[in-house]
Amino acid sequence: MDRLTVRIPAAPQYLQVVRLVAAGLASRLRFTIDDIEDLKIAVDELAAYITGSQGRDGTLEITFSVNDDRIEIEGTGKFDGEVRIRTDLTEFSRQILTTVADEAWLQHDDGIPKFGLKKTRQS
Repeated sequence: MDRLTVRIPAAPQYLQVVRLVAAGLASRLRFTIDDIEDLKIAVDELAAYITGSQGRDGTLEITFSVNDDRIEIEGTGKFDGEVRIRTDLTEFSRQILTTVADEAWLQHDDGIPKFGLKKTRQS
């Protein structure tokens, strides 16, 4: 398994970098164009919960774990001061994530906001 970590400012305008990395890794694994788009949607949806619409003071650290046919992505918010984010997904977000990812979650772990998702290449 290969691992890659990207650290960006916790601001929505930098989420494009995360989407591009996810797309590049999925392309390397021969994901279909539709599956690559699904992966970009999933990572964007979850990361946006952590950055918020206005951004936050701190960073968002994203780790990509790449297997032969699967990508696992975990994100962690590292903020200046304590920040509580909403971890209960809206019904709309839940529908999106159920459609585009094999597994997705959003939670606080000891006060640190985190998310994760898995996407497997369809044979």
